[in-house]
Amino acid sequence: MTGTPRSAGRGTPWHMLRIGLAARRGSTGSGTRWMALMFATAALCLAFTALVAVCAGYAGTWERTGARSPERVTDGRATALARYLLKHDTLDDARSYTVAFVEPVNAAAPPPPGLSSWPSPGQAVLSPALLKAGAPQHIAERYGELAGTIGPQGLASPSERFAYVRPAHTMRGMTEARPIHGFGAAPEWGNGDFTNQRPIWNLILTVCGFLLLPAAACVVLAARIGADERDRRTALVAALGALPSHRRLIVIGEAITPVALGAVVGVLPAAVGCLIDVPVPFVDFTLYAPDLRARALWFAVLAVLSVVVMLTAVTALHRHRRPGAATRPRASRPALARFACWACPLFLLAASYGPGLAPSPTLRVLFQVVGTLGGFITLPSLIAAACKAAGSALVELSRRWGGPAALVSGRWMMASPANTARLVCAVVIAIGLTGEAQLWMSRMAEPVRQATAVHAVVGESVLKVISPKRITPEFAQSLPERAVLLSLKESKGAIEITGTCADLKAVSLPCRSTTAASVQDADERLHYALGRDTEITTTAVTRTSAHTSGAALVLSRGGSALDVSGIKQTANRTLAPGTDVRTLGADWISGGMVLRDQSRWLLFFGLLGTCVLALGFALNTQAEFLRQGRAAAPLAVLCGRRKVFYGLSGWNLLAPLLASGATGVLVYSWLAGPLVADGYAHTSPTLMSVGLGVSAALGLGLWGFGGTSAARVSSRWRPNGD
Repeated sequence: MTGTPRSAGRGTPWHMLRIGLAARRGSTGSGTRWMALMFATAALCLAFTALVAVCAGYAGTWERTGARSPERVTDGRATALARYLLKHDTLDDARSYTVAFVEPVNAAAPPPPGLSSWPSPGQAVLSPALLKAGAPQHIAERYGELAGTIGPQGLASPSERFAYVRPAHTMRGMTEARPIHGFGAAPEWGNGDFTNQRPIWNLILTVCGFLLLPAAACVVLAARIGADERDRRTALVAALGALPSHRRLIVIGEAITPVALGAVVGVLPAAVGCLIDVPVPFVDFTLYAPDLRARALWFAVLAVLSVVVMLTAVTALHRHRRPGAATRPRASRPALARFACWACPLFLLAASYGPGLAPSPTLRVLFQVVGTLGGFITLPSLIAAACKAAGSALVELSRRWGGPAALVSGRWMMASPANTARLVCAVVIAIGLTGEAQLWMSRMAEPVRQATAVHAVVGESVLKVISPKRITPEFAQSLPERAVLLSLKESKGAIEITGTCADLKAVSLPCRSTTAASVQDADERLHYALGRDTEITTTAVTRTSAHTSGAALVLSRGGSALDVSGIKQTANRTLAPGTDVRTLGADWISGGMVLRDQSRWLLFFGLLGTCVLALGFALNTQAEFLRQGRAAAPLAVLCGRRKVFYGLSGWNLLAPLLASGATGVLVYSWLAGPLVADGYAHTSPTLMSVGLGVSAALGLGLWGFGGTSAARVSSRWRPNGD
């Protein structure tokens, strides 16, 4: 009979699926393949749902920010119902947050979203995140009496820092306080976290590059695990007359259980996020449950899609080799491999030392980028050569020590260095690329670096006060006893400094009215506050009520730190609404903190992708180890014990993973040299510790699992003439 009859029976597809389900049991390494299929599907489903979560988060932020954005009154076309003034403030961590000063002028004015009613004069309503972060600085008292917290529908995200303040003093007549008709307009710049968000495509590309691509690599690796045994099974069922569709059903039946379970595991974080607000690790951001709940159907569809993609990959990558097809492995290119081994250190040296020798910023960046990419491209050849050399050294050492596990492992490394090199390269390159992305994102602009340097010198001993109206006597009298108050006013190209004799002398200024002179002889802190080349004049007054300008400096006597939180509270109580009180360089430092916070998304997805890639390649290496371990089963008889397989697992799984984590951190630190040296960037201890910790934990887990599995396989071995 040359073919399968068409009337083979309606149950044939189900028979093929059951054959696939039964084929998994009893095959060598079936547990590893089962875990690899489940993990790859879970990683793929997680990447898909992460993309939807990003879109849901951005859409929710846009919607809620627009709902609370003021509808301006223009040209008298609408009735003014309230006054609105938007300002920004910071906590001790230099992170900026938005303060909206509001004042209803009509009883029909609806309160902002998230507020059940308008606060009374002198009251404030804060977001829960701002209350929690500012508790050590008494943020609840900074703007007056606390009237409650903002509801979630009035915040861009549950982790947003935001405040509504109704000042004790009316905002009537203030040009900065604009009349509004209500709330609900296009999101405006400066309104909360919406200002600090990068375009959505930035985060989508981050998810695709750092999570979706590693998940796709795991899909390919998992689909090819155990290919030898499946090739033999496919040849058998083909000889029995199975059609290609039957062979595909057998493969699907073998993979359907772990794939379905992996989809459930992968969609589980999204399901939890639909029920409760979930904080994102390493990132000061919380996913809002209603945003994800609105996309629940998408999560279910993507879970099914991940199953379809995984089963498609399993069947597509399982090609039946035609009888008579060549099985001899193709020869490698030794000349190209030798060139790559020599080129890799040169590329890494160019990336580290080249930027310091380049004459222009463009060439410095070019050296860094070309050296880094060239080093990563040629790194696999160098690591393969290192694995082969390490195997040879291990063989020589084992001959002296008489260790069978080290001897066999060394021989395996010498014969197939690519197996170990793939595992090591995956972890090293993942840590290196994540580190490079984190370094470039953490680079601060020149003004941010200068502001940070100024803050490191003067600290919190100088505050700059800018008020829409003049500095009041109440503010001056409420300052701490050791505080110096100097009002500033620009006059004829110079800055006029006004203060009492005691305050002027405290900062090395003359106690008299002077003509324009340099600030060089004054207190060093004035150099940073006003500029070294600024010309100043001084005016001595006898009463604090003589301060008539809206700008001032508050300095401490002796350079000690001021009570910044207390002075801000005093300013909000005694000065006009919207008064700004900041340390020197706070605006630039806050901008740098925004860049650092944004770089944490790269760190989060980079670490997640590194873990996914490391575990995927580790499972693939373990499957190869178990395949070789089956051939080494007679060692248990020759050695008289099965502990030899734990030694084999240690040398083939644990040692490479430990080495890969250490090498990845070393490469990351080496490439960070030119970026950190000029003070524009900083390394991430979190990335280094997590890279080392994940590699060690993964190595220990696979060492125990691999040794136990190989020992179990050896217990079933019987001599059969091989």
